[in-house]
Amino acid sequence: MISRNMPMCQAVLEHYRLLPLLPRFNIRLGFGEKCVEEVCRLNHVTTEFFMEISNAYLDDDYIPQTDLSLFPLGDLVGYLTSTHHYYLEVAIPKIERKIHQLLDGSALSEKERGLVSGFFDDYRKEFLEHVSREDKLVLPYILELEKEYMKEKPDAEFMKRLQVYTIRDFAREHDRLETSLENLSRLIIKYLPPFEDFDLCHQVLTDLSDLVRDLIDHAHMEDKVLVPRVAEIEQHLLRKSEAG
Repeated sequence: MISRNMPMCQAVLEHYRLLPLLPRFNIRLGFGEKCVEEVCRLNHVTTEFFMEISNAYLDDDYIPQTDLSLFPLGDLVGYLTSTHHYYLEVAIPKIERKIHQLLDGSALSEKERGLVSGFFDDYRKEFLEHVSREDKLVLPYILELEKEYMKEKPDAEFMKRLQVYTIRDFAREHDRLETSLENLSRLIIKYLPPFEDFDLCHQVLTDLSDLVRDLIDHAHMEDKVLVPRVAEIEQHLLRKSEAG
């Protein structure tokens, strides 16, 4: 488990899965002897927020240890925006390039090539739709929620909407994005003829596996940190509205 006094270098060396998280907080390597709290302070990151995200990411059974009200919703929105950017601009394009390279050097039939490339193209479109929905609807809603929370009297129209649809409704509707990637890996491993370039094929499968793990961890983080934090503020506003 990550703690505030743990040397950041030790945290990363013991938990390599933290590496893709660091850029999402705009944290760079070269920590020296600085502890987690010092690194967070130097990078203008709320320490409690970093620890909760990291621990939820690393441990499927993690239960938040910090009062979730200690970090603002703006931190969550910034983190989610950075995470979406990483998926769309780094992780998925990297896999796509390697898949095209793998197919170009293979002896697969046109039908088999089309099956793989079409599978991944469909996934990319599905992913883009998923992220676009969050960026256009969910994240602005979270920021608006925080804005209303800071008011002495929340907006009446906003409160009407809140009584109809909450973050837990979003969580119930939330699509899981890792299944299609697992099916693509299964297609390559089980059903297609072997690729001549085994090293490149191994890279593709490893990258797919890493992204699947990242997406699962990200979903757990949303369940353990995002949804409870937003729901907490929603309930506060609803109680405030009922008190009149």
